[in-house]
Amino acid sequence: MKVSFDFDHTLTNPKYFEIAKKFVALKADVYITTSRFSDSLGKKLPYDNREVFKVAKELGIPSQKVRFTNGQDKYLFLKDFDMHFDDDEHETTLINEHPSICLGILIE
Repeated sequence: MKVSFDFDHTLTNPKYFEIAKKFVALKADVYITTSRFSDSLGKKLPYDNREVFKVAKELGIPSQKVRFTNGQDKYLFLKDFDMHFDDDEHETTLINEHPSICLGILIE
């Protein structure tokens, strides 16, 4: 199973951090897909992406499975995933409206 989690307000929520931890323990293929911009673009960012990699490391998610969409819609990055957890209704709606196997799961 290939599963993705948003970062802000999703993996930073203890409940969804624990769910991600369970998927990792079950040997699912777990990724972080965030709308954040990558540090590598050379832009001055209002946040520190090191926190994303810190959480990934805590969960046992390799850094190459952390993906920055740089503000693009996430459905473009999730076509071959089984599910994606996100707090953004716009993102989950787009995932569910576009043809793919991915199920967008809106969290609260």
